[in-house]
Amino acid sequence: MHSCGDQAASDNAAAAVETPLSGQSAVKDDDSQKDVVKVAIGSADHSTLVKAVQAAGLVDVLSNAGPFTVFAPTNAAFDKLPAGTLDKL
Repeated sequence: MHSCGDQAASDNAAAAVETPLSGQSAVKDDDSQKDVVKVAIGSADHSTLVKAVQAAGLVDVLSNAGPFTVFAPTNAAFDKLPAGTLDKL
């Protein structure tokens, strides 16, 4: 995942995050590289992934120091799933 720096896309993706960050994910750190969750939140193409990470309770886990390998499907990939699949997850 790579954010192209498009501020509008970043604002839209951030708005998709419905729950406030807490725990490790709430630690403010402007000096280190962004963690997996912050990169995903900054990407308008990964808002469905962000919602899935939140629903699975993995925000704090993925906000810690890695390394992590994350398969990060885009919203378009999630849209190709059969109807109702996301609801079952």
